[in-house]
Amino acid sequence: MKTVRIQKSGSFEQLKVEDIPVPEINDDQVLVKVYAASVNHLDMLKASGGIPVKYPWIPGHDFSGIIEKVGKNVFSLRVGEPVYGNCPGGSYAEYLAADINKVVMKPDNLSFPEAASVPHVAETAWQAIHQHGQLRKGQKVLIHAAAGGVGAFAVQFARIIGATIYGTASGKDIEYVKSLGADQVIDFKTADFTREFKDMDLVLSLVRGDTEEKSYTVLKDGGRLVSTVGIAHEEIAKKHNITAIGMVIQQSAQDLEEITTLIKDGKVRTDIALTYPLDEAATSWKVLSGDPSSPKISHGKIVLEIVRIKE
Repeated sequence: MKTVRIQKSGSFEQLKVEDIPVPEINDDQVLVKVYAASVNHLDMLKASGGIPVKYPWIPGHDFSGIIEKVGKNVFSLRVGEPVYGNCPGGSYAEYLAADINKVVMKPDNLSFPEAASVPHVAETAWQAIHQHGQLRKGQKVLIHAAAGGVGAFAVQFARIIGATIYGTASGKDIEYVKSLGADQVIDFKTADFTREFKDMDLVLSLVRGDTEEKSYTVLKDGGRLVSTVGIAHEEIAKKHNITAIGMVIQQSAQDLEEITTLIKDGKVRTDIALTYPLDEAATSWKVLSGDPSSPKISHGKIVLEIVRIKE
């Protein structure tokens, strides 16, 4: 099968198209013919050495495709069914072996590229809002990078809960974030969120830098901060009498099933900025990294379309 692999740490220049055998599956896995795979910052972080991986390594976490084979312990899914989900790594390929506890049926109202754009960022947002953030109706939540992949889903989940939603984004994305359900959004480049927002019940810190540390000051007594980009500063949190949590996504079919129901009901939507074929994975990484010679995207996911379905 054709895949994209990395032989050593680096960036987009290390992405090489290679032919390798189709993976074998165990009794609790399914073999998926991959139709689309999402491009995430997490893959670039791993490739750069920020998170150790074993080489040669196939990037890619979330995917969509068709089941070609099932393990003998798999009864909930069948050969020929369209699915989507998460894997520890390896979706930049024509086939992958996926654990059954991380895969669910693809919603009919999403194309394969749209479906592939969902699992990693949506599950991260779901767990940040529900499991770690414990957001409730009527509470106030501040979501940083609200136009990003995780942020956009977090805004929608918070809206469904009935929270009052505040966000930071670039100026050109403010109307987009409001269209997702945010009540007030400011341009992080021109406005100081520590002056604009106070008494938050929850802050989602989705960007690196000093944003997290500043966010402690806008939380109410007993509030919660959830960070997806690093370890929370527990000493600072204690000083402000809040709870700070540094989270890592736990890939979960159960969470994805709940998200799927919301997608089917039209309560949650995804957003795709660009698609590329598998052999242009390096180009997709250049775009995501903000390379000045590449197309500029405002919001939305980048997806590798491995099998193109003609309309």
